[in-house]
Amino acid sequence: MFFLVSLYCSAQNCHYEIDFQNDSLSYRETKKFLIYEHEFGKKSNYMFLSLANDNGFPILNLQRVQKSDTFIETECLDKNSRIFIQLTNGKIYTLIHQEKEVCSARFSTGTPENVRVLNSTFFFMKDDFEDLKKHPVSLMQIRYGTGDKTHYVFEKELISKNLGVTTEPQKFFIENYSCVE
Repeated sequence: MFFLVSLYCSAQNCHYEIDFQNDSLSYRETKKFLIYEHEFGKKSNYMFLSLANDNGFPILNLQRVQKSDTFIETECLDKNSRIFIQLTNGKIYTLIHQEKEVCSARFSTGTPENVRVLNSTFFFMKDDFEDLKKHPVSLMQIRYGTGDKTHYVFEKELISKNLGVTTEPQKFFIENYSCVE
């Protein structure tokens, strides 16, 4: 038995992209949430996060979309890649990347614009998630397998003119973590 539903739970205010369960498997994933947008000239960069519960284990799904009128280099994440999430209370959570290497894929848009998308999954290392549910995120760092690091400062409010949405990136875990417990 398989079902794919976009659900709305009014009790927790949860919005699910996927909610699947049968006798032996369960997977629930929140909708993608814009946490970062940067535009400079004809280059734009977007970062989306979603949380999931895969058979009782919380995971973080990351999607990075890059658009440019010039060439965009491929980015890869591997078993040595990490995400570090720093909360406003100073606590840092470390997430480890899945075992297999994942690289950004180039998509054709039918225009001269180049588009690359990186989709990946990270696993939480700790079982204590109380601080994630109470304190805003101030900073996220992605460490690639090569040792390169990228920092993302989480804003209180992000108004995307290109996508037509307004989000509160600092509250991502506060608003979504209880949906995948």
